[in-house]
Amino acid sequence: MATSTAAFDSQIKALGDDPEHWKTYFQEWKDLTDPYDDSFFGKDSAYSTPLVGGERYVLRHVHLQPFEPAALRRWESAHWYRTRKTSNRVLVYAANGKGDFLLIFILAEPSAHAIQRMENVKDNATMEGFAAVAEAFNFNGKIIA
Repeated sequence: MATSTAAFDSQIKALGDDPEHWKTYFQEWKDLTDPYDDSFFGKDSAYSTPLVGGERYVLRHVHLQPFEPAALRRWESAHWYRTRKTSNRVLVYAANGKGDFLLIFILAEPSAHAIQRMENVKDNATMEGFAAVAEAFNFNGKIIA
């Protein structure tokens, strides 16, 4: 089951969308046998840092369909050819290994990958904050943000 943080819900509502729709759609996508069938979600992978509960590869992200026109053209081509879709817009989430997901936050274009590199104090704090949210969810079942 997919759930979400208050921060994610506020972010989605500010975009004029419904967080419940996102949670349902995300869960449906995770349930697909072939994730390449979906045109909105792309490459799905884990971050090696920051650590979550002392472990690597716990905090996850999935690339989202980009807004920038040239990036969108590349995305659509990758979807057409059923290859890996990547963008500089990602949904950060946690998965507890029991089929439950926590949608944490969307890192927007063009800075998603810069933030994940944690090269400055602000980006480090952002990613460490996401890790704390993932840890509370994965190990205690709590949603703290």
